[in-house]
Amino acid sequence: MDAWVEENNGGGGDGSFSSSTGGAPTAEIFEEQEDGEGEEKVFVAVPGQHSKSGRSLLTWALRHVAAVAGAAVVVAHVHVPAQMIPMMGSKFHVSKLRPEQVSAYRQYEREKVEKHMDEYIHQCSKMKVKCEKLVTENDNVAKGIVELVSLHGVSKLIMGAAADKHYSRKMKMPKSKTALAVLQKADASCKIWFVCKENLIYTREAGAPVSHNAAALPASKSSISTLSEWGGQPNGYASKEVDGHIQRSMSEKVVAASVRTSLRLPSRLSVRTTFSRQSIEDNSANSWDSVPRGSFPSSHQTSSTVTDEGFSDSSSFSTPSHDASEILPSVHEGRHLQNPASYCEQDAMNSNIDIFDKLEEAFTEDEKHQKQTFDESMRRQRAEEEPILFHRKANNFDDTSLNEAKQRKEVIEALAKANGVIELMKQEMDALKQDRDDIIDKLVKMSEQKATLEQRVDEYGGIVKDLEDTLATSKSLIHSQQLEYDKLKHERDNALKDADELRKEKEKTVSYSSLTWNTEFSLLELQLATQNFSDTVKIGEGGFGRVYRGFLRNTTVAIKMLRSHNLQGQSQFRQEVVVLSRVRHPNLVTLMGSCSEASGLVYEFLPNGSLEDRLACENDTPPLTWQVRTRIIDGNWEASFRHWKGSGGCT
Repeated sequence: MDAWVEENNGGGGDGSFSSSTGGAPTAEIFEEQEDGEGEEKVFVAVPGQHSKSGRSLLTWALRHVAAVAGAAVVVAHVHVPAQMIPMMGSKFHVSKLRPEQVSAYRQYEREKVEKHMDEYIHQCSKMKVKCEKLVTENDNVAKGIVELVSLHGVSKLIMGAAADKHYSRKMKMPKSKTALAVLQKADASCKIWFVCKENLIYTREAGAPVSHNAAALPASKSSISTLSEWGGQPNGYASKEVDGHIQRSMSEKVVAASVRTSLRLPSRLSVRTTFSRQSIEDNSANSWDSVPRGSFPSSHQTSSTVTDEGFSDSSSFSTPSHDASEILPSVHEGRHLQNPASYCEQDAMNSNIDIFDKLEEAFTEDEKHQKQTFDESMRRQRAEEEPILFHRKANNFDDTSLNEAKQRKEVIEALAKANGVIELMKQEMDALKQDRDDIIDKLVKMSEQKATLEQRVDEYGGIVKDLEDTLATSKSLIHSQQLEYDKLKHERDNALKDADELRKEKEKTVSYSSLTWNTEFSLLELQLATQNFSDTVKIGEGGFGRVYRGFLRNTTVAIKMLRSHNLQGQSQFRQEVVVLSRVRHPNLVTLMGSCSEASGLVYEFLPNGSLEDRLACENDTPPLTWQVRTRIIDGNWEASFRHWKGSGGCT
């Protein structure tokens, strides 16, 4: 198992990676820790990709366990190296690629996993939780998690119970094979929470019994160090502690190589072995040559301990406990051992010889089977490589054909482009010739127009001179008119001043009591005259109120109903009535009466409409001439002045 780990105190960090060969859990882990060596840690097993399920699992852990316990979080992932590596549009097994190619792809896998793990670390740092990341490599995820729990002494573990798409409210136990395997095989001292879609599915408390089917966990360092009994040299494979018995029959196929044997006399025969990790399916031809081919006494190919007590199917690994003097140097030498004093021992020896003969036959048969298996593997490999080579040659031929076709296409396109350029240049030349002819024609026409324009310039010079004389005369006339206007204006001002003085003298003799002749109408009379102020008799509406046409006391009148918000009380209304009753002018409508009860004014009705109607030419009436309009403006100004004077304005 390979492992690399990184610690983060709320942010990112650099992690160091160390790989162990042979799959043994002897990875060297580099940790960057501060002062939290003894603090409690919660391990969270996440998938390699920063997927939705991984984010939800880590979120649940941060909220429900890490936040409550105040522990640091270790984001752990078991990486399964790919056995099929994509290359040249296909996939190849790692055994068919060069070591540097496999190493490069493994580095790419690790960088990809590191990137996703950094995203998990960033998720933890956003919640301000101290975190580390730990990545291990194993061919089986469940086995990797179990080994991780054992190696690191994990006391709290959070992992997924199943894929999020398999979640249901009725789920009470984990469903995935990985979760079930960890539940059965993980160390009993570890408390495990199984979560799915941010919901707690099942909790295995610490101290819960572990299934008896659990596989033996490998130690962090090798506990086997066996010496060969023949040469005293250390065994090449010493990475896992073997515990328990290996059950197999004598006719079972032996798949191990490089085995050491030892024989002990007199009554028991023990064959002790150690295994290398060399497989008979290796693609190198040297792997078969490394397998010894000899008779049983010198053969090193067995994987079981054989006894003379019935040759039971059970066998076990053991270490030698006798001196070299107790070791039988050769089976054939044992056949010549004779003890005239004890026939029983001779019979036992003969029985052992028969056993060795049978074992030798079995191992010879197994060697043949191994050779056949290896030959078949090599034939299969060659059969698999031939289509690949043919495919490569076909691809090379296709590439060559494609290149030639591409070059031919490029030449044709270049020729077509050149022809197009030539044709375009011809068209441009024709267009230039046509433009030249057009320019010559335009120059001829412009010469003719120039002569005509020069003649007109002379004519316009005389006209301009006449206009200048006329302008001077007009200016003189305007000046005289301005003088006359100023004179008339002065006379008008004097007349207005005299009229104002006369009005003041008249006002002194007239009191407000003389103005009470205006008729006072009731609200009921106005309602009857206007059909209760119906819109059918409404003839206008302004900012001060609405105007209705009505028939009042045998007379057609115009009734104006003032808006209440425009008046400040009955006193102001009466003052307005007094002012309007005193003003008389040809351009002003005569006030006939008022209604103080409803703030209404009764005017004489003008059948021809108002000034606004005449200006808008309502009912196809002819427009007013400018003389009439000027006279109306002057009269309106005078009426406004009188109204202002009548309302108490200052002079």
